[in-house]
Amino acid sequence: MVRPAHGGSCVRAALRFWRTPVVVLTPLLALIVPLLARQQNGEIPQEALCGYSIIVMAVYWMTEALPIQVTALLPVVLFPITGVLTTKEVCGQYMTSANMLFFGGLMVAAAVEHSNLHLRIALRVLSLMGTGIKWLMLGFMGVTMFLSMWISNTATTAMMAPIIERLVNILVEPSADEEDQEQGAKGSMAPLRPPLGVTRRQLSTALYISVAYAANCGGTGTLTGTNPNLVLKGQLDELFGAETGLTYANFMLFGVPSMLLCTLLAWIWLVILFLGIKQFWCCKDEDSSQFAEVKRSLQQRYRDLGPMSFHEGMVLFLFVVLVLLWFLRSPRFIPGWAELFPTAISDATPAIFIVVLMFIIPAKPNFAFWSATSRDQTKVSQGLLTWKAVHEKVPWGVLVLLGGGFAMARAAKDSGLSVLIGDRLSFAFDLPPAALVFIVCLFTAMVTEVSSNTATATVLLPVLAAAAQDAGVNPIYLMLPTTMTCSYAFMLPVATPPNAIVHQAGGLKTKDMIRAGALMNVLCVAVITLMTNTLGVALFDLHTFPAWANVTRNGTAT
Repeated sequence: MVRPAHGGSCVRAALRFWRTPVVVLTPLLALIVPLLARQQNGEIPQEALCGYSIIVMAVYWMTEALPIQVTALLPVVLFPITGVLTTKEVCGQYMTSANMLFFGGLMVAAAVEHSNLHLRIALRVLSLMGTGIKWLMLGFMGVTMFLSMWISNTATTAMMAPIIERLVNILVEPSADEEDQEQGAKGSMAPLRPPLGVTRRQLSTALYISVAYAANCGGTGTLTGTNPNLVLKGQLDELFGAETGLTYANFMLFGVPSMLLCTLLAWIWLVILFLGIKQFWCCKDEDSSQFAEVKRSLQQRYRDLGPMSFHEGMVLFLFVVLVLLWFLRSPRFIPGWAELFPTAISDATPAIFIVVLMFIIPAKPNFAFWSATSRDQTKVSQGLLTWKAVHEKVPWGVLVLLGGGFAMARAAKDSGLSVLIGDRLSFAFDLPPAALVFIVCLFTAMVTEVSSNTATATVLLPVLAAAAQDAGVNPIYLMLPTTMTCSYAFMLPVATPPNAIVHQAGGLKTKDMIRAGALMNVLCVAVITLMTNTLGVALFDLHTFPAWANVTRNGTAT
């Protein structure tokens, strides 16, 4: 006799295979949008067809029922079939100047990693920090924040994790009980020897979380620091043209102070939460033998790298040149070098120029005039950057993800959906401006805790742009703080790659991350609200509705 399946087993099976129902049912249930919008003559407005496509993509992005990169390819299918855009118009969004800028930035970051320059910088700065837990934490956060401005915050966090593990083991060796606990037996935490005064768990948790927070904040400092920043730039260019006033220079002038303030608050909060308020107010250095050994370990690892090689030095030089070219292309407060050329030049041009030089310049020169070398003159040196390194280190899926977002923004504009959404949301602008920014950013911070920050920015920014345009408000006033907030995900391990890395590497408890991250979310939202209404107003003239935003859905002046 066949026994009926147990109810609990069915529930577990349904939970295990939830992606299939989501993938199948979402496009079917979303059909209610075009059906309800159907006119008396049987035609379905373009706004409804575009809305149907965007709803399907948004659900797939937020739930990750499909890989987010695969969802980003759906515009190539959905928009031509619904008649919103042609295939040529959609495909053109996958290789815009913003995408090329990001690609160039990723390849330069790959060159920095390939040369191990980032490790040299990290070890040098950490070895110079003062003794004491709070200063060690500040050193980790400062290095992680700086490196995350230029290279992947995932790579930065992955590099710092083993360094933290080594230093924690130096400061306090695990007890026999802790070793048993790692093997599955329950044991007690071994306290640190005086004068440190905190447990090993507190120290490890504080250092790992501090690195994750610094990596998340660091990406907000530059236009190429993290994916949402490029989504902002690309969607502004797509919706309003290239003359929106947002450049690498003024984004950095806004982003760096915000980044520093958020990182400083994170340091203060984590010291108080995990180490105690006495640790924060105590100004005396802790000259214990443990900290002396930490310094020796860091200095020895730095010495093991040897003197700076030509490879590292040239990558550093080209990197500095690229940053200067980005910053001085069109700084607004002085004439930029781009004005010397007859055609418009975007930040993608200097990025690709530097990348090409990195492929040309050898990592180990064997020139006849290079006398200070004993290298084999019969061997040909590889470049500062190789295609193998690019292939291994560049996250190619991000380029597809950005392209899908740009295609969605283009479809919303051309179909008239952005105008419709803006009209429906105009009531929100009756709120005080600062309150509106705070509410939008707080909502964004909650959403990005459970979904990709790139997907969150891709979905929200076109909506906010349309609402601001309809209300006669500078679109940057809402889009910029929302973009920054997409990186402020501190509570859950799944929120960002740095959170996931430290959760796994440090064996952190989710409740500890939630306890620390809940206040950090609110603090960072408050900071970005303050900075938008002070520094942002000064840099972008946010209280004025700009001429570039005064366009119709077809790009003509209203």
